[in-house]
Amino acid sequence: MGFIDADAHVWESEDTWSYLTSGERRWKPVLQTTDGEQHEWRGLKHFWYVDGQLLPSGRDAAPDAPPEHDRTLADPRARIAAMDRHGIETQVVISTFFLGADIRQAEAQVALARSCNRWLADRCRASNGRLRWSIVPPLRDIAATIEEIHHGAKNGAVSILVRGVEAGRLLTDPYFHPVYAEAERQGLAVGVHIGNVDRAIHHQRAGIIFSVLPVVGAFIGLFVSDIRQRFPSLNFAFLEAGSEWLPFAFREISRGADTGRRKHNVLGSMPLAGARFFVACTMDEDLPHVLRCSGAENLVIGTDYGHQDLGTDAAAHALLLARRDVPRDVLSQISDSNGRVLYRL
Repeated sequence: MGFIDADAHVWESEDTWSYLTSGERRWKPVLQTTDGEQHEWRGLKHFWYVDGQLLPSGRDAAPDAPPEHDRTLADPRARIAAMDRHGIETQVVISTFFLGADIRQAEAQVALARSCNRWLADRCRASNGRLRWSIVPPLRDIAATIEEIHHGAKNGAVSILVRGVEAGRLLTDPYFHPVYAEAERQGLAVGVHIGNVDRAIHHQRAGIIFSVLPVVGAFIGLFVSDIRQRFPSLNFAFLEAGSEWLPFAFREISRGADTGRRKHNVLGSMPLAGARFFVACTMDEDLPHVLRCSGAENLVIGTDYGHQDLGTDAAAHALLLARRDVPRDVLSQISDSNGRVLYRL
């Protein structure tokens, strides 16, 4: 058996929007080229324009990036070949466009999410189960989201993509309970990924940390809420934010982060034990420190394949296994078996 890549990506192409109906095409994102001097994403030149936003299209890739037909899954065989080179058995593919998109009209969000989901299902279908994918939920319309969950569960999806704040709501909001209930029924995980929670700052290069922190906040909020009791078999993943924040999160929980008042909550020595919360670590973190509170069963790892940023390393699993400061069996769990449990592979 090979590794499980818990967090990889695809860049959208014109084909992504080919599933829009004639009545929905007015919402279609438009490719734009600039001189790179614009305020948003200064230095980049190729974008999708949608709902007043410029979003990177992936066409500014560096020379050492995977080829475009791999990044966009125009040729899934190229992605499979890259996985084989790095010993990856199964890769979970996550949208890039919807990490940044802030689509404020429910009708437009439904149309674009539905088209992207049909495209992802079709791109991954020929992989013989090696490419699995994360559903884009149009969370401004819960009924439509439930429909997308049903479609995804029948067509190779293993999770639902959310960011730390969605539709102006924290992930603990009862508004999302029907989504969690249906995900649980269908055996899908909820993947909390870094992404845009404030379009005013998301496009600034120094703003990347404000994509990361909502993941930490979502973890704390969900951990201290009744979500685990309400949905006892629902798995949550916290992706591309690293894992070294876990000791901080549990310290804040012990001090009363659930109330905003100073308290002295007594947590067990391994607070994540038994919880269906999985955190994606990186291969170069202080894992002995993290493992003291996470335990060996709750860490996974992803390559961020397709992107070129702080979290990207196509060889992440092999580099993790080369470490000598963590027992080999624990590293094997992180790179393989924990991902299988998370995504029910």
